[in-house]
Parts: sequence; structure tokens; C-alpha cells
Amino acid sequence: MPANTPSLLGLSTIVWGTKYAAADMVVQSTGLTGAIIESIAITPKNAAPIAEIENGGGAAIVEVLLDDGFDAKVTCLYDTAKTWPAIGSAITLKVPSYAGGIGDATDGTDFACYVAGNHEISLARKKEATITLNIRYRPGV
Repeated sequence: MPANTPSLLGLSTIVWGTKYAAADMVVQSTGLTGAIIESIAITPKNAAPIAEIENGGGAAIVEVLLDDGFDAKVTCLYDTAKTWPAIGSAITLKVPSYAGGIGDATDGTDFACYVAGNHEISLARKKEATITLNIRYRPGV
């Protein structure tokens, strides 16, 4: 029996779940290929301006912005059949731009990242075990 196809009603342009994380926000690595992604969170290293330059009257006239990378946390269901990447492993993270419409695997930017720290393992009652990889992107590194 074929699976049911959902009918989207109302505002159908809202991004829902991690369906597109698995397709567009592809975490490309030998150990992560085919992993079931629960969530991906990206935090810019410097989300706020790093400096303000004032004019003679003390009012800010220039803000200095710095785009120097991000830290990401990728949480997957823990699969004992996978060999998870070690600290320092190279990973390519495709971040979708959402400009051209979601769902296009070519829509986005590839970032050459690396695993920056030990994995976080979460075990809980009546819930799947999860593993969270700490991933870091720094331009030029």
C-alpha cells in the first residue's frame, strides 16, 4: 500500500522539520552520510558589530561588521552501525540560501568545516539516544 501524500493547506511556504536539512543542509562526511538529523543549529561567531565609530558629536556613524565564521551543532539519532567523525575531521556543511525556493539541492553555500570538539551523547527514558557534533567553520582555516 503506498504512503499517503499530505495536502498542504494554509500558509504552505513555512519550513517544517528537518526534511530539508537532510536534503539541502547536507552534512557531507563518510560517517554522517545517511544519518537521521534531528536538528541543526548555526550560531555566528560575531553576531553583533564588533565596533562603532563615532562622529565629533558622539553619535555612531559607522558600525564595523565581521563575518568570521560560525559554530554549528548537528544532532542526529545515535546509530551504533555508524563510525562518527573524530575531532578534526573535515565536514562540508551546505547551508541553504532559501532565496530560490527550498528543496533545490543546488540552492545554498558549501562551507568547509571541521569537528571542533567531543560529541555530546544524550540518553533519556522512552526516547532515542542522540549524538550532537560540534562543528566549526572559520574562513581561511
